[in-house]
Amino acid sequence: MINGQKIWTSLAHEANWIFVLARTDSSAPRHHGISFLLCPLDQAGIDVRRIATLNGEREFCEVFFTDARTSADRVVGAVNEGWAVANTLLGFERGEAAATFPLRFREELDRLVRLARARGAADDPIVRQGLARAYAECEIMRLLGMRALTGLQAGRPPGPESSVSKLYWSEYHQRVTGLAVRILGADALAPSGRRPPNMVRTDDPGAPDDSASWVGTFLNARAGTIYAGTSQVQRNILGEQVLGLPREPRP
Repeated sequence: MINGQKIWTSLAHEANWIFVLARTDSSAPRHHGISFLLCPLDQAGIDVRRIATLNGEREFCEVFFTDARTSADRVVGAVNEGWAVANTLLGFERGEAAATFPLRFREELDRLVRLARARGAADDPIVRQGLARAYAECEIMRLLGMRALTGLQAGRPPGPESSVSKLYWSEYHQRVTGLAVRILGADALAPSGRRPPNMVRTDDPGAPDDSASWVGTFLNARAGTIYAGTSQVQRNILGEQVLGLPREPRP
């Protein structure tokens, strides 16, 4: 039986399956005794509840498990060793993002430059400085992505260093969408234009050049430093597993 709840399951209301990190050995300490399970969502005992977010979308979900079931052959990896599976999954997720996000962010930046020119903000020294910084950061992300691809081609799975790109792009996107709101000025307070449903996502920078979509992307970018590991978690991973710094003392 699976009992518990999980918040922040994007688009769970549209999914048929979910993976679950479930404690299968209550006597094991901390990250041991956890198994990685594949579980069908269309069963009694699972309740998916949608939550409205700042940008007006309802793709953010909380999932409740009450005596839910899955079969024994749907354990990924070894029983009680699910934490290692989860870390491998996150490594590939962040590694893939390092290779593809720079292309999306550069396209978004090109549209932001057009927005600045169209609104007469391209000569504002603060805006120009922000755009120049964003260009440099996009180039850094592109090089990080090339390094990630080189490692994959050489047969090296993504390791803890993949946290560099996740930390970098999530904080970058908050800054650059904040710059977009600055360019919009008062129009950001009462945005107009089209905002296609379920389109504006922090991990898919695709806002058209209208104020509603830019503001929607800005609001959703707030989530980027939380999901897939918070910025604080990424810094801890890099400090401890990449730089070899000592762990923070436990209270």
